[in-house]
Amino acid sequence: MNNMYKDDKILENQLKGLIVCIPKKPDPTRINEYRPLTLLNADYKIMTRIIAERLKPYLTEILHQNQYCGIQGKTVFEGVAAIRDVIAHTEITGKPLCVVSIDFSEAFDNISHEYLRKVLQAHAFSEPFIHRIMLLYDKATSEILINGFRTRQIPIKRSVRQGCPLSMTPYAMCLNPLVQTIDKNISGIRIGKNETRTAIVAYADT
Repeated sequence: MNNMYKDDKILENQLKGLIVCIPKKPDPTRINEYRPLTLLNADYKIMTRIIAERLKPYLTEILHQNQYCGIQGKTVFEGVAAIRDVIAHTEITGKPLCVVSIDFSEAFDNISHEYLRKVLQAHAFSEPFIHRIMLLYDKATSEILINGFRTRQIPIKRSVRQGCPLSMTPYAMCLNPLVQTIDKNISGIRIGKNETRTAIVAYADT
């Protein structure tokens, strides 16, 4: 781990992944009806788990309070409950309400590595720490397992890999600027004695 983390000695084989396609529904017929999960090297997964644990203490300061993706102790069920409570409140009080649901298609696959670097820099993480994270993506490759056969190696030029212990955290951090911008520009609704304001709820159904 020290060789990989401190000395940047990560072998190409340790960065290689094997993508398996898991059906999202019975009898799938289209590509988008499969979920691509990446099987990764054990050393790689141990190191990314360590990095994820080191990032956790800072996430409550960085991420929006209504971000339920990647925050320790929060789950998608709490996000759904928050939306349910808002709808129930407006039904009781008669206040006007507009609920907009935005679903990011293939969200993890579309994360730009350069954008991820800029997000980490914007939050003042040290350059050595950012460099260690980016090493996990800069030379990453994957093969796809289809009907028992493997494709050639494909360079991964974007995405955070589903199946990686670290993937949820950078995804949430990359989404955060959008979440914060929407929150600042929508009045939202206030509920309860303390008038807790809700304008946006973000979560991921990994």
